[in-house]
Amino acid sequence: MTADLSTPRLLELVHQYYPANLMEFDEGYSESEQYQRLIRARQDALKNSGAWERLMPKLTEALPDCKVEDWSVLFSDDNCWRVRVYLPEVRQLEEGVREFRAVVVLVSILAPVYVIYSSFQRIVGAQWEKPALFYEDIPETKPYADRVEALVRSELDVRTLPQETLFTLVPDIQCRHTRLGTTRLIDCLFTDDRW
Repeated sequence: MTADLSTPRLLELVHQYYPANLMEFDEGYSESEQYQRLIRARQDALKNSGAWERLMPKLTEALPDCKVEDWSVLFSDDNCWRVRVYLPEVRQLEEGVREFRAVVVLVSILAPVYVIYSSFQRIVGAQWEKPALFYEDIPETKPYADRVEALVRSELDVRTLPQETLFTLVPDIQCRHTRLGTTRLIDCLFTDDRW
């Protein structure tokens, strides 16, 4: 049976893990049924990480020229597994400016869904700039993204969501660094810390 991944169902789902109309440091937030459920979900995911751990060496083997890094931080504030696959070539743009390009996959622990995007991050001298994120296919990363996505789909039982669903506003939830009225489904299902 296929999980219902409709926008209304996903909105209902995230409300099971985040108390409505409370900020993270408000009284009652940490004790709420929703937050306690979220903590248990993260703990359960960490205990049952076998499929994710098996995926990492397969990505490394499939993309030998790339650097594959597991950036999952379920012990903290994320609700996803995260892998960054750095393209083999660092672009030299101008004197002292380098650009690192990566394909990033986030796999939610709350629903059988993932998101894939490209991240271009420049470093000027020793200073990192805010990355440019692309949630649609772009020519520079598409061949790598296709291989990463094929492995994620074959190894994990997950589906992707359309952008309009990912960026649906969840106005009564605050998660991590978002504010009430600005939180999106992507923030709740995965993380607001996308780079």
